[in-house]
Amino acid sequence: MIKKLYILLLLFITANIAQAQYCSKLRRICRANLNNDIFWNYNQSVPCGTFKEYRIYGRDKTSNPYTLLNTEINQNITNWSHLNANVPSNKNWDYFIETVFNCSGIDNLCYSDTQNVSEFYLPKSKIAFVSIDIKTNKPLIIWEQNTFPSFWYVDMFNDNAIKTGIIDTFFIDNITGLDPKSGSLKYVIAAVDSCTKRWDYLPEDYHYTIYNTATIDTCFNRVSLNWTKYIGWGNNIKYYYIYKNINDLGFQLVDSVSALTTNYIDKVNSGETIEYYIMAVNTVNGKYKSNSNLVSLVSGKRISNHNLKINYITLNNKINININFNSISDIDSIQILKSNNNQNFQLYKKNKILTSPFNDVDINEDGNRRVYYYLVSKNSCNEWTDTSSISSNILLEQKENIVENNLWWNQYSTWNSGVEKYVIYRETRLNAQILNPFSQRFNGLDSFYSDNTTDNTIDGTTLCYKVIGTENTTGYTSESNTVCIVGGMKVYFPDGVIARNQTNVFKPIGVYIDYKKSKMNIYNRWGKLVKEITDLNIGWDLTDENNSFAETDTYVYDAQIIGLDGKQINKSGTITIIR
Repeated sequence: MIKKLYILLLLFITANIAQAQYCSKLRRICRANLNNDIFWNYNQSVPCGTFKEYRIYGRDKTSNPYTLLNTEINQNITNWSHLNANVPSNKNWDYFIETVFNCSGIDNLCYSDTQNVSEFYLPKSKIAFVSIDIKTNKPLIIWEQNTFPSFWYVDMFNDNAIKTGIIDTFFIDNITGLDPKSGSLKYVIAAVDSCTKRWDYLPEDYHYTIYNTATIDTCFNRVSLNWTKYIGWGNNIKYYYIYKNINDLGFQLVDSVSALTTNYIDKVNSGETIEYYIMAVNTVNGKYKSNSNLVSLVSGKRISNHNLKINYITLNNKINININFNSISDIDSIQILKSNNNQNFQLYKKNKILTSPFNDVDINEDGNRRVYYYLVSKNSCNEWTDTSSISSNILLEQKENIVENNLWWNQYSTWNSGVEKYVIYRETRLNAQILNPFSQRFNGLDSFYSDNTTDNTIDGTTLCYKVIGTENTTGYTSESNTVCIVGGMKVYFPDGVIARNQTNVFKPIGVYIDYKKSKMNIYNRWGKLVKEITDLNIGWDLTDENNSFAETDTYVYDAQIIGLDGKQINKSGTITIIR
């Protein structure tokens, strides 16, 4: 008998526990001017049988008994307005909900909690943690579900409102556009109850993301990580964990540091792509984890400075040095060293260059002497890395002969593929005008040319020469200096008989004469000056000092002839004027 009573008691207790799990709970009671709006949880199912009705009970003071205020037979309706509940003024109403369901023909009752309209409150919703999704670089904010019956949703803030009406327990910040790689981001939430009252937050409720930065010393392949502390858990952090991904093979935990440390130095290998993020773990609740933003780096992999070379040295008023190097190599500077004897090289210039090739002009050299250059380079770690061959300009030299001009030049010997050709260019210049340009091609092994064309057909001129060498494969050219040769002066005076009444002119003829500097005087037989000639190119027009035709007679000329080479010849003789 005792055993049967024990079983019945156990079934009764179990049934009541089961029923209690399905009782409606008051969510909120909102004063709405004269009315009170009452909300409760929806009852989706009952332990057995079918739903019958909700019964709303209330009393306006604690000394009064509860009275039935309303009955609702629609299971889906979970709110009711108690009209004129606050007439003539606010009253201190208490309410509860009775849920009735029929089980085997018997009404079963289930009671909600009792709630007072003035005692209604809502506990805060607080962020559990904020973290950065390392794949999307988006901030993720997580909080625990607020299970208080009056809770409705949360609003999200930083310094300003971000989003309202969030019913989930997480938020991915796709709204603000803030970049976790630019700084630490802060977030806070505020719970809103079913009466749309927001229960605001305090400054200590903010959570701040971990902002991670990284720099790399590519000379030593050493990474320096620095991050901000996670703010939001107080002192509930024991370690920061450093995660690392090498060449996209997956993140691995490499080390941990105390919560007082916000920096870390890591040694890496050459030629690696590395990613890092920092993780903080809450010591009270290990599920709370915050990741920093992701930082990416490439360790140093220095490409040797191959192909550091002088493409060519040429003359364009001043010596031009065209320099080439491997533009993808680690190169910080190129130094140009210079010598005039192929020894005792001295630093001429240091260049910080971004592109290849580039041209350097040596403003101190006009190409009239042999100058030697070579290059050395340093990488970003200030290490010497490459050296070029020595190159020099082409220097053209000449020696005048009686019947020919002889020219020598040094072979351009620093082109790897050799010289395809040398071309000698000659210009005939008269009074700064270029006449009869001429060129002749020579074999790439030649370095001498003899010009035997300087005869009397080149009247009073200067001959100028230059040579241009061309590389076999690239077509690079190197131009020499220009040398000019003034021919040896030759002077001839015509026979001294001229008919007076003709438009004859008396003047010397010859080659390589500087007519502007030369002069001639005409005297009569008694030594009197008849005419002074200051332009031998015009000569004596047989007039006297009065510009009248001179009398028929014999006259004496005395000439000082200056050659283009500066040499002077004095000539004198007689000239007879006849009718």
